[in-house]
Amino acid sequence: MLDQKSKIFIVDDEPLLAEMLSDYLNENNPNLFVKSFPTGEKCLKNLDENPDLVVLDYYLNSKEKDAANGIDILKEIKSRNKSLPVIMLSSQKSYSTAAQTIGYGAMHYVIKGQDAFREISELIKANV
Repeated sequence: MLDQKSKIFIVDDEPLLAEMLSDYLNENNPNLFVKSFPTGEKCLKNLDENPDLVVLDYYLNSKEKDAANGIDILKEIKSRNKSLPVIMLSSQKSYSTAAQTIGYGAMHYVIKGQDAFREISELIKANV
């Protein structure tokens, strides 16, 4: 993409994490336009903006208890746009959780930790 920025959606109910990830991605790739959402529902309402990739948290209801979880949002994103790449982000180190998200169409599963931002940045560079 020459003069056009790739649009990345970050969906995480932890505003500090979303802001830190957004800052990291912008610093490491100036050709990104990053937009954050505190709930999956808000992300879904904005899918008509045609993001190039979505980074989606697995747990999305620590702030809003009735918010849908990441799996439900992933399923809805994929039902609307099968080809939209989604990276799942989670603190869950469970292989079954990772396999479940991949089974529902996630491109990759990233465990929150010190290397998560770098890993997400590299995945974005390789896929948008």
